[in-house]
Amino acid sequence: MKRILFLVIAVAFITACNTAPKTELHAIENIKERPIYGDSIQNGNIIELTAISTVMRDEKKMDMKIRGKVEEVCKEKGCWMVMKLSNGEDMRITFKDYKIFVPQNLVGKEVVIDGFAYRDTTTVEKLQHYAKDGGKSDKEIASIVNPKVVLSFEAKGVAVMN
Repeated sequence: MKRILFLVIAVAFITACNTAPKTELHAIENIKERPIYGDSIQNGNIIELTAISTVMRDEKKMDMKIRGKVEEVCKEKGCWMVMKLSNGEDMRITFKDYKIFVPQNLVGKEVVIDGFAYRDTTTVEKLQHYAKDGGKSDKEIASIVNPKVVLSFEAKGVAVMN
C-alpha cells in the first residue's frame, strides 16, 4: 500500500512539475470592448505567447492569435513591437501594410495580436534599422554584423488587455 501511495504521489509531483508550454485555445471576455489598433479581433482560439513555438512546430508560416506582454515599441512611430518568447529571444511584430501605429505606453501591457507568425532571416540592414528605431546607441548599431533567423509576426489587429 505504501508503494502505491508513493507511486501516486511521485506521478502527481512529476505531472505538476511539467513545464511544457500550454497550447490551449482561449477566449477573452469583452474583447470587443478593449482598445483596438487596426482590424477588430474575433474572439476565441487565442494561444499564449509561450506556446507559439510548440504550435508552429516546423511550419514556416501560420495564422494565429497570440496573447502576450509587449516588451518594446518603436520609438519613432510605433510601427513595430517586440515580445519575448519563452526561450528569451525577441519576436518582432510588424503591422500589415504599415497601416497600424501603436502608442509607446503599450510597453509592459498584455495584448492580443491577430495575424500570422513566420520564420524569417532578418538582414543586417534591417536589424540595424530596428536598433536605431529602438533608440540604441551608434556603437550598439555598429555591432550588428550578422543576419539572424527569427520568429516574427505580422499583425492586422492589436487588442489591449490591461
